[in-house]
Amino acid sequence: MRVNQDYHKEAKDLDTRLGGDQQDEFDAELSTFGRDGVVLGPIIGAFGEMSSHVDRLADVIADALTAEHLSYCSDRGSKTVKAYYRKVHYRAWGLTAHRGWARLMLYRWNLAQAPNAPRDQSQHPRARNDYDEETLTKVI
Repeated sequence: MRVNQDYHKEAKDLDTRLGGDQQDEFDAELSTFGRDGVVLGPIIGAFGEMSSHVDRLADVIADALTAEHLSYCSDRGSKTVKAYYRKVHYRAWGLTAHRGWARLMLYRWNLAQAPNAPRDQSQHPRARNDYDEETLTKVI
């Protein structure tokens, strides 16, 4: 993935343009984030597919939440707590990805039903509201 390379390249360009010492450089600060200095670029596609960085981001978040949970409670092991937090995030992200995919399918289905309909929805002030979840649940 090019996200990491692009971020580090931009940070090095800023370092050369603005100067600074080793500790205050943008690239040095950027290397303190993510996992081992790798900038994570999670991507969710139109059909619900997710990049490998989503897994790494879920790990980073689960590690932080596990450490916070275990600082207050010691009722379960760290693996159990981390698995719980990973599951919670995957469930939420997966639901969001699949809702986006369902929206895309409904939009395409609407175009297939009315092929000569104007594709520019800006002419229709309520066009966006027709595809909101509340409206869809009432229709289905």
